[in-house]
Amino acid sequence: MGFVEKVRLLDYWKVQDSALQSEFPRSRLVLMVDRRLLVTKDAPEVRMVEHSYGDLKQLLGEYGLQFDLSNSCLLDALEAETDMIPLFGTSIEAADPPEDSPISKKEVLRQLGNSLGGSFTDIRMAMLTMKEERQRNLLAKFQSLTKWAATYRRCPKCAAALKMRTSKSGAECVTCQRVYYPTFSPVSITLITDPTNEHALLVRHRGSAGGVFTAVAGFAHTGESMTECARREIAEEVGIEVDSIRSLDMSQPWPMPDSSLMIAHVAVANMDQKISVCPDELETAQWFSRHQVRQALETTLSDPFLKNLPRTLDDRQTLHYIPPAGAIAHQMIRQWVDGKINCHNSRM
Repeated sequence: MGFVEKVRLLDYWKVQDSALQSEFPRSRLVLMVDRRLLVTKDAPEVRMVEHSYGDLKQLLGEYGLQFDLSNSCLLDALEAETDMIPLFGTSIEAADPPEDSPISKKEVLRQLGNSLGGSFTDIRMAMLTMKEERQRNLLAKFQSLTKWAATYRRCPKCAAALKMRTSKSGAECVTCQRVYYPTFSPVSITLITDPTNEHALLVRHRGSAGGVFTAVAGFAHTGESMTECARREIAEEVGIEVDSIRSLDMSQPWPMPDSSLMIAHVAVANMDQKISVCPDELETAQWFSRHQVRQALETTLSDPFLKNLPRTLDDRQTLHYIPPAGAIAHQMIRQWVDGKINCHNSRM
């Protein structure tokens, strides 16, 4: 089946509840338990673990866990032997063991992960360490639809109950028939360089891992273009003006804390401007040479799970890492280090 046929089938499944319901028993599924994702264990590449409906039902049942369409969302269509079958994401909650139980919940989830052929991990870490873009995008969709479906229960217009589609792609008010769709927020993320393109301005966010620096990012406001958003966010966060901003033709869905779409830009600014960071959001912002950023890139590639983060307060403010490979900021910074992003010709 070609791409057009696949897209039209997905569109049909999104709105035809009965058709999608009949496909559920032959679907494949990926799993979250207690908002932790089941991924491959001890494999070269972090990936979501897929199971057939029957296998997952049996394996979860052995631990007293169940899933159904109410806590599942449609993610994709997969090629089967003769046609296409749905890929669902299902998210369930595990009950806490009794207080006097000798086995901890953490141990139960470890055993469950082993029996399912993987291990459970934090969603953010999974997004950051997955190398395949399709896997990251499916996870972003999984988390975003799950959270949206759990939140949208009442009509914002008349407060009547909403009837959620089986696919979780929309919800219709039972009274006024208004249909609501999953929302997302556009975010500009901008790599700032100097006019020589030999230095980059990177920032450290409050509460982020020590020694990790990244690009400036922020949500677009109503009535803003993405270029205007990037220019404003730079002014707000680091207190400087940029001479030019260009799109990098790169984007990434990002599901934490809410559903966002990160849209990449590069901007040029003079280094003689005084940096004034927004204290509510940033700890520091500094200009770094290409050599310094390359060293941080190499450290990140050799330690993708950030296991050797600096401990002391002073060392936390020093550039040691950039975000891991699953983040769009990593791709932007890496391409700049490799000379593929040029301030005079940034479109690739």
